[in-house]
Amino acid sequence: MEGGKIVSLWIIKGILFALLLIAAAIYDLRKREIPDAIPFFIVSIGFISINILEALVGLFMTGIPYLLAAILIKKDIGFSMGGGDIKLMGACGFVLGAPLGTLQSFISLLLALVVGMCGKASNSNSNWNQISLPLAPFFCVGGILSYSARIMSFIN
Repeated sequence: MEGGKIVSLWIIKGILFALLLIAAAIYDLRKREIPDAIPFFIVSIGFISINILEALVGLFMTGIPYLLAAILIKKDIGFSMGGGDIKLMGACGFVLGAPLGTLQSFISLLLALVVGMCGKASNSNSNWNQISLPLAPFFCVGGILSYSARIMSFIN
């Protein structure tokens, strides 16, 4: 395939990826859950212009830390992570690969931390374990920014 067609495929893949992440974010904000169909469709678009080894490594390296966090962290201290978050991040790792999946995690969790701290600062009467944030909106921002980094590497 010539270079222009590859970049076009990556742009189409990125647009679909962004739309699915936005859908996950909106749904998570409204219902506090992520439909199973969204990670499924994200993995499906991951097959567009795929490096299967990079995709599989990204799936496991990005998804497993969230699975471990959900299993190992006690829910009685106020923290919980849903299965939708785990599936969403695994699917994102499949599309992004391990390095950019890690970047997505870093950006997303940093944004969630900042928003959570601002929420705590604005309501000093609340406890830390009373702060509840849907994570998909942060995963959306982190995913779009991370995918944009990949597109920029193709253009340069």
